[in-house]
Amino acid sequence: MQYAQTRLLLVVDPAVADLGERARFVVDELESALEFLLDDDVDEPADAQLARIKEFHAQDGQRSSALSQALRDYAGLAESLRDRLVEADEAFDVRLIAEARKLAEDLQRRALAAAPEAGASAAATTARNQLLHLMVARVGAIRKTAAHVFRRHPEIAREVTSAYERRRRAAGRREKARKAAEPGQANGKPAAAPAPAPTTPAPTTP
Repeated sequence: MQYAQTRLLLVVDPAVADLGERARFVVDELESALEFLLDDDVDEPADAQLARIKEFHAQDGQRSSALSQALRDYAGLAESLRDRLVEADEAFDVRLIAEARKLAEDLQRRALAAAPEAGASAAATTARNQLLHLMVARVGAIRKTAAHVFRRHPEIAREVTSAYERRRRAAGRREKARKAAEPGQANGKPAAAPAPAPTTPAPTTP
């Protein structure tokens, strides 16, 4: 599976295949240093900036475009806090900021220069997806069997279950509970419209 994924990246995004590992390392180092610095119970604009950056890049994939933007964002915030980062952690390597920017430029330049052949890209994608389908089916069968074998040992069964699926089910239960708590939704029916206020008949003239 990893071989197929790497082969696909080499076809559609060779820049991330060459520079991706180092780029992700630099992003992680800058993020960790910023979190350490700003975790001081003091509310400041940099806290909100870091939160926005983390939220924006939370679902980033492995493509060079996403990595390039993440490198720029973390480098920009780290540059504005350079002196404080060094003061808070003498081991912080300020050269990571410049390296992040250079990696971002290299990734963007090489991504623009690469033009994958449509046929090769489609073939590599198909092979990767077919292997992924087989792997997902095998993992699902293993987890189903383990859940049955260790049904009386939940602490063991939990180790082989999917954390993602647990979070998905928990989110589904919360959403269902929220809807059930809404007025008129307990029975799955829309809330009834309020009855019109009684009207007083107009007086009649004799």
